[in-house]
Amino acid sequence: MLLKNDVKRYHYLITLHTICSIAFIIRFIVLCTDLSSARKDSIAFPVIILLLELGSSFITFIANLCYVFLRYIGSILFESDRENVGCCSQSFAWNLSTLTCIRCECYLEYPQLISITRFNILIAFEIMRFIGFILACVCASRYSPIGVGYAILAAFSFIPSLWLLIVEYLHYRRLWFHYHPDVSSDEKREYDSHHLRFLPLALTNDQQTSHWQKSRCNKENNCLSRNLYHVIMYHSSNTKYPPEQTTDNQIVIGFHQTSHAFAASIAKTNFKPGQSGWIGPGIYFATSLDHTEFKANHFGAYICAKVNLGKTRRITAPQQWPSTEDCDTVYYQHPIGADEFCVHDPKQILSWIILIDQDPNKQLLKQRNILPLSSGKYIEDRLEDITYRGCFI
Repeated sequence: MLLKNDVKRYHYLITLHTICSIAFIIRFIVLCTDLSSARKDSIAFPVIILLLELGSSFITFIANLCYVFLRYIGSILFESDRENVGCCSQSFAWNLSTLTCIRCECYLEYPQLISITRFNILIAFEIMRFIGFILACVCASRYSPIGVGYAILAAFSFIPSLWLLIVEYLHYRRLWFHYHPDVSSDEKREYDSHHLRFLPLALTNDQQTSHWQKSRCNKENNCLSRNLYHVIMYHSSNTKYPPEQTTDNQIVIGFHQTSHAFAASIAKTNFKPGQSGWIGPGIYFATSLDHTEFKANHFGAYICAKVNLGKTRRITAPQQWPSTEDCDTVYYQHPIGADEFCVHDPKQILSWIILIDQDPNKQLLKQRNILPLSSGKYIEDRLEDITYRGCFI
């Protein structure tokens, strides 16, 4: 229940953080009283404990206050995610409030590490508090009963703190490892080894920024990264990834749109080549996410895939495809820029991530006879992405 129910898990986080904050305030008051009553020859221990508390619990307390402030008032102060109030941008404020402000260069390639950074910071803070607790136990007898009182308070405070760490870890695991839109079947889910994971469409670049079709990657169109996570979360849906040249075994990023039901099937059994198409039989990919909108026959799920083109033949008109039978991929360079390519063998698709539209136009899908999942629903397991707000800015 803690893992699957996003709203309930989020309420657990709020409750536990509130309890830990109240416990910190009480410990802080006791420590200050302790300092005022300590003898000069024994004041070093409570000073060190106070510094450990300020370097751990106080930082978390301030971050939580900032998060509540941004959650409910931030939209009034910041009209967009790139607007500054004074010297502080909304992006920096969210990073500070979610304890994800420590960013490494590798996070651009692996944004899933941003969430685990928060978890690791919280663990480091608990280790600092534990060191303070040990020091309090060692020197408590020197200025009893206040020192003993602090040690007892610190000991009981670890109970909600440990629960908080568990729920925080489940929060991280839920998004990156336990989001499966097809959950109604009792059968054990076994996915193809090339399927990396499902993610909600809300995590894509355009859904995370107020600047529509503006890449959050500083390199924008000059970016050479072909990491699927980076492409999804830092590049806009109109960013194109056409093959640079038609050499053998070129690795490119391709985009495919299909229905929820077909996406669930692809995750389990890989792609199935079509028997027909306007540039021949095979599996079709667009060179940008936007271009799948008018190329697809089924809608509701987007697939971002890393593809090995193998031996490629470039054509400029659909009528030329019969002359490409001796190649692995047909790349159609469209006159208006809506390029696409067709691969003949599913083995050329090296890996993929499936993005699920959790709010599809059900009426339109029914009109076009686009089938839902086997349960009759388009989404069996909805992930409340709002509970991760601020973690990916």
